[in-house]
Amino acid sequence: MATITDAEWDGLSPENFDTMTLLHAVDAVDELRGELNDGEDGSPPQLRNDLLKLHQLAMAVINQGSRSRVVDLFDLAVELEVQVAGMMTALEQVQEILTGLTALYPESLSYGDFDGQDGEE
Repeated sequence: MATITDAEWDGLSPENFDTMTLLHAVDAVDELRGELNDGEDGSPPQLRNDLLKLHQLAMAVINQGSRSRVVDLFDLAVELEVQVAGMMTALEQVQEILTGLTALYPESLSYGDFDGQDGEE
């Protein structure tokens, strides 16, 4: 059984970590699910399809010199950049929450010794 010091135990308090933030992390992941899940029919995520479309447009414009596709290329590129930025924001929120929790990791424990199965609260 893993043990921690009394001082470390005292650090595991609501004043040092609001457990509700973990539910915010779940919400952030749920936002990403809609954008990264496969479609109902097993089709790949729309982001993947859009990136492939962007590749086709870039090939047409950059490699084949198609001036008529420049607007489409950059419209889609900007749209995807905004979408991915939103996804990054959600992931950064999750990372910030997890970093706040792991910052409380008791020094007397080592990551190798903790199996998370002792059932103690």
